[in-house]
Amino acid sequence: MNRRVRGVAAAATLAAMGAVTGCSFDGLNSFALPGNSTGGEPVFTIEVEMADVQNLVGNSEVKAGNVTIGTVRSVRVDSSIAVLTVDLRQDAYLGSNSTATLAQKSLLGAQYLELATPAGQETVGQLRDGDVIPLSRTSRFPETEAVLSTLSLLLNGGGLQQIRTITRESNAALGGNEEAINALFGRVATFVDGLDSQRQDIVRAIDSLDRLSGELASQTGTIDRAVTSIQPALEVLDDQQQLLRDMLGSVGSAAAVANEALDASKDDLTANLANLAPTLTELAATGSTLANSLIIAGTIPFPVTTAANTIRGDYINLFMNLDISIPTLQNDVLGSIPDPASLLGIRTATGAVDPLLAPVGGGEPR
Repeated sequence: MNRRVRGVAAAATLAAMGAVTGCSFDGLNSFALPGNSTGGEPVFTIEVEMADVQNLVGNSEVKAGNVTIGTVRSVRVDSSIAVLTVDLRQDAYLGSNSTATLAQKSLLGAQYLELATPAGQETVGQLRDGDVIPLSRTSRFPETEAVLSTLSLLLNGGGLQQIRTITRESNAALGGNEEAINALFGRVATFVDGLDSQRQDIVRAIDSLDRLSGELASQTGTIDRAVTSIQPALEVLDDQQQLLRDMLGSVGSAAAVANEALDASKDDLTANLANLAPTLTELAATGSTLANSLIIAGTIPFPVTTAANTIRGDYINLFMNLDISIPTLQNDVLGSIPDPASLLGIRTATGAVDPLLAPVGGGEPR
């Protein structure tokens, strides 16, 4: 009888163990620890995707603003990323744009999950049961090992001695030159302000250079042909170097001679210019009178102002009445011509004095 009782007890024990195993018993993390649980309050469940959870395990705290609002129910791997199943209290108000960060209570303390609204953003919506915080909104603070290794590198080989040397030399260079350094800072500030005031001009110049660069890039073939074509000309110039040098030397000699000539005639040139001053002054005083008189001077056979209307190409249309009658020629043409002898101051043979009668007073001109 006792054997039968012991057998039933053993079977019951095995059944209980099987039931526990079927509920996925994970050791102590399967039990709610003091301070980590939601205390039987109503909860809603979300999932958080993370690239690395380090030492975070189930039953870890979930905080928002240093206040525990839930626990991590479980951690599983899905497509090479960690997926956390998180239970949050129903009264926990978090935006649907919340971020999740893996944090640590102290240098050697336990890790926990911190939920917060992104810095510089407003809370949008509200997290609800079944929501997922994607991998793009999760991160983690530096690990303790990384902090310690960085500190070790800084202390042992991080260049502190070099920084000390730089600081000492900087103090030696700047010591006693405070006023000059302050003045330099003032000039630098003025320079920076000037650059800032011309920022638009600088941007336009850069844009113009960009357009120029683009245009040059599009004309690469043309530029290449131009460079290739100019090569023979450069070769000719190279062959004529001596001649060019001689020419430049001759130009220099001519300039020297011209300077000597100008120096020698400087007084005469100055005097001539001074003598020209009255003439030029009077010429300038005529104003438009001289120009108008030139128009009148060229009126034969047509006025200058109307010549373009008369002369068309290589011919002229002309209508005139020409009077060549004898009275007209005698009175108007020949009568207006003075006696050449009177103009020249000589007499003709018919008007000369008779040499025989001149002594007795009868030598009047004939």
